[in-house]
Amino acid sequence: MNLFLFFIFYFNVLFITDNGHKFYVSTTTIEFKPTSKSLQITSQLFTDDLQLIMREQDESIILDPDSDSEFIDQLIENYFKKNLVFSSKGINIPYIFLGKEYLNNITKCFIELKFTETPNKLELSNELFLSLFKEQQNIVHFKNLGQRKSYLLHINKRSVTLNLSP
Repeated sequence: MNLFLFFIFYFNVLFITDNGHKFYVSTTTIEFKPTSKSLQITSQLFTDDLQLIMREQDESIILDPDSDSEFIDQLIENYFKKNLVFSSKGINIPYIFLGKEYLNNITKCFIELKFTETPNKLELSNELFLSLFKEQQNIVHFKNLGQRKSYLLHINKRSVTLNLSP
């Protein structure tokens, strides 16, 4: 399954055209670090999709390294906090948006979530781009204590429970 999801994402990157792309997918990798009681999170998104969603806030937005980084980071952070939500026992857990980097047609976003007390289970709701594309698929890779699990989220399955206990 992991290999299949890996190929879906990278196969999609190969088919990017000047007018967009045929497939709608994001990949979010989450690694639990028990010693620091934190999650290290990286989301990889097609830059044109992210720009399209950012233009709902400001039509003049252009995502590139020369753009107003602080303003764009704030817009991206606000979008993420509404559409990538972690919760435990029904209570949302805040996280820190650390920044982003552009790599070809991909934008990588970096997030850190620190716990005061680590819950046994964590609910992740990933609704990135679901408002734009009914075909959107959000792949989640979760690493914990040397084990890796992958999940495929979409319009009909928007969330998953992550097990943080050993």
